[in-house]
Amino acid sequence: MASVAHSNITRSILGGHNLKFFIAGGVIALAVAYLVTMGLQGTTVYFLTVSELQAKGAAAQNQVFRVSGNLVPGSLARDNSGLGIEFLIADPSSKPLSVVYRGGQVPDIIGDNIEIVAEGKLDAQGTFTANNVLAKCPSRLENAPPEEHDYSTQ
Repeated sequence: MASVAHSNITRSILGGHNLKFFIAGGVIALAVAYLVTMGLQGTTVYFLTVSELQAKGAAAQNQVFRVSGNLVPGSLARDNSGLGIEFLIADPSSKPLSVVYRGGQVPDIIGDNIEIVAEGKLDAQGTFTANNVLAKCPSRLENAPPEEHDYSTQ
């Protein structure tokens, strides 16, 4: 009697209509997982320092990266339109990396020794063509002693 009841329960759970719902649910779950995976792969941007990018060599060409380094003093050159700039960035253990940025708003605080984050691609000639440039705002309180931290004036 117990085995008959058990087989009826098993048959009703895995019966025709319920089995179709389980298969359909599994297919939908796999489709959603696939779409999420593909979406994340397309939007992933790796963050590297200049020396890490240069260590990748030719393998880094035509891939989107965010590269961080300090602007080399005296290397900033603006084009006549004011929307394009060319400059060099470097970190303490790298050679300077040439960056070209055109067609967008240039950060106001960009200048010598300012930390720059450029997002774009490295071409075959070793020039980094950026589609986005960010400049880190230097803090006037960053290296100040604790007694000089007056937050009321900000």
